[in-house]
Amino acid sequence: MCNCVKDVILSVLFIAAMSLPNMGVCEERLVSPKNSIKNDLPFYDEIMQMIQSLEYSGLPVMVKPQVKLGVDFSARTWTLQNIHEYDKQGGIVLEQGRYGLCAELATYLYEKIKPLLDARFEVKFARVTEAGFFSADRSNHIVLIMANHAIHEAYLIDPSFHKYAKLKDLPEYHVLDIQDALVFVKDKSPDVSFSVDQATPLYVRGDILLSFAVTSVDGKFDRDNFLFVISANRRFKYSSLDILVVGRHNKKFEDFEYKDFLEQLLNPEEIRILEDKFNSWLKLMG
Repeated sequence: MCNCVKDVILSVLFIAAMSLPNMGVCEERLVSPKNSIKNDLPFYDEIMQMIQSLEYSGLPVMVKPQVKLGVDFSARTWTLQNIHEYDKQGGIVLEQGRYGLCAELATYLYEKIKPLLDARFEVKFARVTEAGFFSADRSNHIVLIMANHAIHEAYLIDPSFHKYAKLKDLPEYHVLDIQDALVFVKDKSPDVSFSVDQATPLYVRGDILLSFAVTSVDGKFDRDNFLFVISANRRFKYSSLDILVVGRHNKKFEDFEYKDFLEQLLNPEEIRILEDKFNSWLKLMG
């Protein structure tokens, strides 16, 4: 089947699936082996076994010695260098075989799932909103969409949150676009770049999402005015709280930590490693 026909079929399938009534399946129902929904999900045991071992976290990767921070003040961008690692076959490598952010986890799972599938199935990447943490239309949260063309059913697999269900049964998700492959994987890029003040998620613990950003100070973004910021968002609450800040304001060193909250989310060793990383990046800024 040519790619254009496949894309049309898949698009029609997505539209049809999303237009059906939402059934509001809860997460406990998805993972319970006693529930009959298990029998409606292809390769349920195999897929759940794969995703249960994965953990949504970029922290163990970001603090590695080879990961550097590049900042372009004139372009108002910042880059995490050497954040992605690939094996000899070009596959994504997860830290300790389990840690990664959404795109890395989805890419890893995609390669694991493909050998299970026969001609009825097709899997693609999807950029989605997710009501708890990634609700904005600019969301970059990546999941997998698996289509069963034989019965015209679509399934969503989110390894970041260990969810697998029919797309119509997950009203908290909204598909923004579908991709055959992710650009950074096709290009085998080791780096990822962001605009100033744009945050990248670090990890989820309970109902809290931690994010990292390089930010401006009062609109200024130069060697004398920038901040490294760890912020926290509670699920369904869209205002963030800065809990760790290191940088410069009008040439003066500036740091801040919300100690009580920080210690609830990170252990002392994690805090020390993160602060050491920030201070090493700060010295390299000159």
